[in-house]
Amino acid sequence: MTIPTITVTGNARPPDNVPVGGRITASLSAPDFDSVSNVVVDREVSQLIGADGAFSINLWPNSRGTENTHYVITMHFLSLTSPGHFRRDPVVLGQITLNDALATIPLATILTDVAGPTPIVLFPDTYGALLAGATLFYSSVTLGLAASANDVYFFVSTGGGQALELWRKVAGVAIPVRVFIEVTS
Repeated sequence: MTIPTITVTGNARPPDNVPVGGRITASLSAPDFDSVSNVVVDREVSQLIGADGAFSINLWPNSRGTENTHYVITMHFLSLTSPGHFRRDPVVLGQITLNDALATIPLATILTDVAGPTPIVLFPDTYGALLAGATLFYSSVTLGLAASANDVYFFVSTGGGQALELWRKVAGVAIPVRVFIEVTS
C-alpha cells in the first residue's frame, strides 16, 4: 500500500553562497507507523539539491503517525575542492512537522529551530532586519575579535551576505554562538 506524501520545496545555498548542489535529508526523530495506511514509514528521505540551490522533496505527513515524531532537515552541500564528494560540515536547518491536509509547502514557512548552536533559517525580510540591527558587524572573525571587548557578541557576514554568524569574545577567544541563513522559498 502506498502512503501519501507532501512536497516540500525551497531554494538554499551553502553558507559561502557558492551554488554547488548537494542533498537535502529529512530524518524522522523516531520510527513511526502510519495509522491510516497501516505502514511502517522510512526514517530518512533524501533528495538532490540542484546546482542553483533548488530542491523538492516528498515526505510522509507525520501528523498521521502514532509516535508524535518530527523531521530534522539537513543540507549536505557538495565540496568545491573534491568534486563528487560532500562537505564534511552538513548544515542542520531545523525541524518540521507535516499535516496531511497539505499538498505542497515551502520549507522556509514551516521550519522551527532545533536545540544547540545550529543554523536558524530566516525569511528574507527578517534576515534583512537582523542585518540592519547589527551594530557590531564585521567582514571576518579576526576583525570582529580585534575590535570587540571581552564578553561582547559580534556578527560576521559570510556567504555573500546570505549567512550571518554570531560570535562571542570570551577571554580573548572568538566562540561561535549561532548561524543565521537566509533561505528563500
